[in-house]
Amino acid sequence: MMHVSWSHLIFIPMLFNLLVISICWLYYSWRISPWRQGPYRDRIYRCSICEHVYVDARGVPLSRCPRCGCLNEPVKV
Repeated sequence: MMHVSWSHLIFIPMLFNLLVISICWLYYSWRISPWRQGPYRDRIYRCSICEHVYVDARGVPLSRCPRCGCLNEPVKV
């Protein structure tokens, strides 16, 4: 019969659980990392009429101002 101490009975399962949690954390952090998402489609627009600054995520070349309805081009950053 094999003798196992109480500390080994507690330490081995805890180490295994910690390893599984660490692997899951690494996998999900790699999966949703910013450099794997591709370029951002959000563009910053400034209205030429009312000077309102807003963000549009649709990726269109001209966006309608939510305040006055004027069509605007994105700001060159």
